[in-house]
Amino acid sequence: MSTLETVRSELTAMLAAVGLDPDLGESAFGKSFEALDLDSLARVELASRINSRYGIDIEEEITPESTPADVERLLDARLSAAA
Repeated sequence: MSTLETVRSELTAMLAAVGLDPDLGESAFGKSFEALDLDSLARVELASRINSRYGIDIEEEITPESTPADVERLLDARLSAAA
């Protein structure tokens, strides 16, 4: 599994852990957190899980208008810069 696939897989698991319906699958990545009914508490929890797993603090960058795809791109960019 490539790094990008690993990030997608781990992010998908984190999203499910903070309340995203896993039945939405890939379609969830294009919808805003607001549209996915993930409130500020869910976004903070997601940011905390990302920080714990990757050591990357993106809490301030995850807004109601952000999408999981936005978070994935942010993680990819930060992980690439750190490599």
